[in-house]
Amino acid sequence: MEKNIERTLGVTGQVASLRERSVENRGVIVIPTYRTGVRLLGNLLASFRGYAKYPIILVISDFREKDLALFMPIVAQFRSLPIIVETISTNSFELGGLYTAYRKTEYDEFFLLPHSCEIVDTSMFDRVFVENAGRSVALGLQRGDWNGNCHNRRDEAFVARHLDKETNDRLLKMGQITFWQGHIGKYRRAILDQMNLQEFLPENMIEAISKSELLFTNTYHVLDPTTVVLFPDWVDSGNIENKCGKRRLKICNRYIIKWKTHWTVGMVFDDMRRRELSYVAGKMGKRIAGPPFRWIKGKMSKPI
Repeated sequence: MEKNIERTLGVTGQVASLRERSVENRGVIVIPTYRTGVRLLGNLLASFRGYAKYPIILVISDFREKDLALFMPIVAQFRSLPIIVETISTNSFELGGLYTAYRKTEYDEFFLLPHSCEIVDTSMFDRVFVENAGRSVALGLQRGDWNGNCHNRRDEAFVARHLDKETNDRLLKMGQITFWQGHIGKYRRAILDQMNLQEFLPENMIEAISKSELLFTNTYHVLDPTTVVLFPDWVDSGNIENKCGKRRLKICNRYIIKWKTHWTVGMVFDDMRRRELSYVAGKMGKRIAGPPFRWIKGKMSKPI
């Protein structure tokens, strides 16, 4: 069943100008974001330093009406940038942003730029859209093996709860997998048309690294053997620094910095377990506190 796309939100009256640009320029920058990443988003938009040559589609994942209060002031702060805002109702991470732009627009080329990136040199965009027009562009390639991610039965059981067996078995059989670093790069409609993007859309962090980053970008890469790789050795290595309130891995090349919150599968497992524990604890707390609260509320509502 098709994922629900909520709506398009025009920002500072730029929807018309962006449509005009779509006739002249077949490329667009796509920035997927989420409510917990507003500080990173602000950091990314500031790093454009007013560079407005290419249109930008900002896609808010897991969209709720209350998110407008978080995102619209940030977008308004950067009103010099040619931004429109799209939303998707599911939390589908980077691929959700690409899927939304692919489905809702007529652009031919999509430069996928996660909100956890920072621009160092804006000439990257001309290199991607002009020098490599008509070609897919991956900023970096990584290699991994899904077989090495579950070190015990507890991990295996955890993955089984969050990833369907068919996808898990497929990844295990593939062995060494070549995939795009952080999804970052330019995707072409001509290749995306050959794929069923919904098959790869994630709905949790384990699916985001397995179905989306590993399986989707690998499948795309195989379908387009002419893909240009700008930095073949751009892998997860660098310094760990404080950024936007968290310790993050800083990986960079001459064009961008990527600030990673998770750089091992184990970190994803640990984070998801913490969130699940917090959610369960919250639900239990409400159940325990519920009866006394209702009794007090009832007493207070009675006339004296």
